[in-house]
Amino acid sequence: MAGEVSKHLDRAKRFLEKNRVEDAIEAYLAVLDEAPQHQEATQALGDLYARMDQPDRAAVYYGMLFDLLVDPKDETKALAIYNRFLRVGRGQQPPERIARYAFLQQRQNHPDEAIEQYTKAAELFATANREEDALFCWERLAQLDPENLARQMRLAEAAERLGKNALAARAFLRAGQLASASGASADALHLLGRAYKLAPQERSVGLLYAQANLQSGNAVRAASLLEPFAASENDAAFLATYSDALMRSGKLEKARELLERLLREKNEGITQMFELADRYVAASQDQKATEILLSLKRRMFADKRQNDFVTLMDAVGAKHPQSQAVLEFWASLHNELNRESQYFEVLIKLFDVYLTSGNVKKAAESLERLVDIDAYDYRNQERLELLRGKIDEVQLKRIASRLMKSSSPTPGHAAHAHQGQSPAPNSEEGRQLQALEDLIVQTEIFLQYSLQNKALERLQRIAAMFPGEEERNARLSNLYQLANWWPQGPPKPKTEAGATPPIPAAPSVAPAVAVTEAAPITTKTGVYSAETLRDLSKISEVNQKIFRQQTPRAMLNTAVSEVGAYLRGTRALAVVGTPGRPPEMAAEFCASGVKPAPGAQVVLLLAHVEKAEPDELGGLVVNATEGSILSDLGLSTALGVMITDKETQMPAGMLIVGHAEEHKWKPNEAYFLQAIGDQMLMSVSHTRLRSLVRRMGVSDERSGLLSRSSYQSCLLTEADRARTQGTPLALTILQIDRGAELLRTQGESPLERFLEQLARSLQPIVRQNDVAVKYTSWSLAFILPDTTLAGAQNLADKLRRAASGLRPPWDSTQITLSAGIVEAVAKHDYDSEDIVTDLINRAEFSIEEARKRGGDTVVALETPKL
Repeated sequence: MAGEVSKHLDRAKRFLEKNRVEDAIEAYLAVLDEAPQHQEATQALGDLYARMDQPDRAAVYYGMLFDLLVDPKDETKALAIYNRFLRVGRGQQPPERIARYAFLQQRQNHPDEAIEQYTKAAELFATANREEDALFCWERLAQLDPENLARQMRLAEAAERLGKNALAARAFLRAGQLASASGASADALHLLGRAYKLAPQERSVGLLYAQANLQSGNAVRAASLLEPFAASENDAAFLATYSDALMRSGKLEKARELLERLLREKNEGITQMFELADRYVAASQDQKATEILLSLKRRMFADKRQNDFVTLMDAVGAKHPQSQAVLEFWASLHNELNRESQYFEVLIKLFDVYLTSGNVKKAAESLERLVDIDAYDYRNQERLELLRGKIDEVQLKRIASRLMKSSSPTPGHAAHAHQGQSPAPNSEEGRQLQALEDLIVQTEIFLQYSLQNKALERLQRIAAMFPGEEERNARLSNLYQLANWWPQGPPKPKTEAGATPPIPAAPSVAPAVAVTEAAPITTKTGVYSAETLRDLSKISEVNQKIFRQQTPRAMLNTAVSEVGAYLRGTRALAVVGTPGRPPEMAAEFCASGVKPAPGAQVVLLLAHVEKAEPDELGGLVVNATEGSILSDLGLSTALGVMITDKETQMPAGMLIVGHAEEHKWKPNEAYFLQAIGDQMLMSVSHTRLRSLVRRMGVSDERSGLLSRSSYQSCLLTEADRARTQGTPLALTILQIDRGAELLRTQGESPLERFLEQLARSLQPIVRQNDVAVKYTSWSLAFILPDTTLAGAQNLADKLRRAASGLRPPWDSTQITLSAGIVEAVAKHDYDSEDIVTDLINRAEFSIEEARKRGGDTVVALETPKL
């Protein structure tokens, strides 16, 4: 047989040499008769028919050749044959061949082409009533395009018709998830119900269906769905969902058993325990609520999570202001932590509850504690009047005497400065005036002993209770000035230069102590006067704008824009670099209608200004002459200052401003430029140093991420900066869903590779000033300076969208991501360590909440109200 094949091949080649194509075709056909799988003869027949302009016949043999090449895995050649001769041929290819071609495209990582060909093959199979083959194509399509709801539905319904219940349930499940993500809750519930009907024994199906029922408000149904799996279930997400369903359906005791087990075994479910306590209070079972709160307090305090406990407890207490047991527990908590302000507010609520319930003794004790904390609060007198006639007279007088002492004006301080007769002490106006006097006295005492936070708290209370009073009361206005704080709304009065606070003295002495005018300082740039010095208030505003920029170039641009606009210059130029050499960085401000200067002219201008003789304030003044660089730039005069590196004491840059018209430079303008230039250089150096530190702290060159050891130090640095500058700070943790499970099943190395791939794809999205940290083997942390909670949420959405197209190295399934987002809370009594501790704890809480919700979500915790 092999001999016959060789003879036919030799004959075909001789015929081709003599250009006898028909005879050659006969010889090749004879080869196929002897060996139907012969690739050379098959390809030769396709080529010859194509040469004879018979594309239909050529397509037959090219199709046979494609089938022959697919089997031995000669994929590249098979794809080339199909693309060249079969894909656009006039004849329709059989669906099996189209499906094979789609499979090869999938193997070559060409998903769009594979989707198109699988769709075509599936339609052909369906038309030919070959449901099994069509189902294969629909399954491949669902894998290639997992976010397409219509494809999942087509797969699910086809599998259901063929009795493939497991496959149909998975497809309905995915369709339900997609419908839920798009906001179609009713459709999601219906689809998940179909999945549950097909596979009621599947725990994941039951869990998602139960969660959908919970969202729709059917807690009883959700609990019944999860009950069959509960006995042998240890997964925290499952137990949390089941306990939530039990709580909402009113089965509090069963939910308590479950949550206590979850807390004991997994150290999770704290938030749900607080919700359970809340529901116990709502069900008038206050004692059980306080038992839960007490056990949670012991556990969280042992874990050094006092702030988290207080935040969650505040939420429970605020919802139940009439519950005596909850209020007593709440008050004891703030008392234990020495949080007087919060303790005071809870005691007020507790006083009202005691008095309403007829427990006068407890109400009196609460009032005594209120007086101990703040004896100057004018409302204490009102509470005392409510107790008159209900408690022992001796106790009443004891409390009243303490109130009278605290309400007595302090010697040396006049009462409210009203002309005419003072209002009666027992009238409403009299009580208001006495309350204002008490608060002013407290503020003066706090300022005297440098208790700034408490003084600010009293001033804020005065501003809320007596708006606009500072316009009538000079003593209060002076307190605002001393505390460097002013209520929102009215403008802060400007203190005249050289003015001093009024000093009580005899009129005859006043001329002797009058402020003498400072002698004008005449320099090369003009006269140094008090009027020009007031212009320098702009420096602080510009410095803050520079410091808030993210990159050195943005800092230079901000500096020249602010300087040029404020000094009404024609041009302003900022450069960083060693004198005599081209600048490392430069930025220019141009007034309206002025074109930017070319780089060569910038270098000439710098050289010209450097040669000027500095005046007493360091100003370098140059004026235009015929043919000078200033004339070329359209400037009549320019003022520059040299910026010095504070560490090396060497020139490191220059800031220049110029006018097209004649201008007499003032000393404050030179000082203004010098101050802005120094801040600009310091900010640039600081930013470069931060970038260098980050590069030195990188633990993995492939991913470019900082190590976990840098996490807290970076947070402390940014928290300190945010607290000092009054700017926001946010933290986002992005984690791969089911990361711990993937680590166990796939191993550390594949997961690390995928995390590196994820980090590389996300790095271009974050700003240069943001800090990316490898948080765990399956999560990343992003420290986001100058970013609010809303801004961080937008970034998290972008990151998740960017990562949606990535596939893990172990298979082609899509990995979902969750994000937890928090914003720093800058309380007056918080230092940087407190801010960071609170930020880390709330970030952990948010990502844990995302995990409990089943993943593939974003949890943004609202910033606690101050």
